[in-house]
Amino acid sequence: MDDDVRRRWHGGEAALGGLLLLLGIAVLLGQAFHLELGRVGWPFFVIVPGLGLLGLGLAGAGRLGEVLASVGGVVTMAGLVLGVQNATDRFDTWAYAWTLVVLVGAGIGRWLVGVVRGRGDLAASGGWLIGAGLVAFLGFAVFFEVVIGLGGHRSGAAARYVLAVLLILAGLALLGRRLLAARQP
Repeated sequence: MDDDVRRRWHGGEAALGGLLLLLGIAVLLGQAFHLELGRVGWPFFVIVPGLGLLGLGLAGAGRLGEVLASVGGVVTMAGLVLGVQNATDRFDTWAYAWTLVVLVGAGIGRWLVGVVRGRGDLAASGGWLIGAGLVAFLGFAVFFEVVIGLGGHRSGAAARYVLAVLLILAGLALLGRRLLAARQP
């Protein structure tokens, strides 16, 4: 086994060991303080494997490491979203929270691989995914919460105008950017 393979194996082994240690501590604290981890802490059963995949991806090499990190980011973000939804009892927000999971989660995994490996192309594409996911999340959140009234709090007509103004501004920004790019040689 060459040094590079051995180093990657030890990195993955360390990541898995750290996650098992954290999980063991959480279970021990739950037992000691009689906490119902299943009722309030079940999202950690999604977050911890996600972090494990992310760690294995960062320790791995090549395309497999990139894929594992992206999948790990998606699974971790799904756990975080589920944690927030569980705490607020707002599972209806999946209508727009999926953008955080699919785009932002994958973007974080890709960005981290780019930063760790010194690959600017991966870091940049991960940053774009994160940005696109956040913009989509905000846009869909405004649409579903303000226009449709998903949470049961239907807003007045003035709030619906905010969505129209935001859409117009976003369209103008994209058109302006395109026009400026066309002028440059």
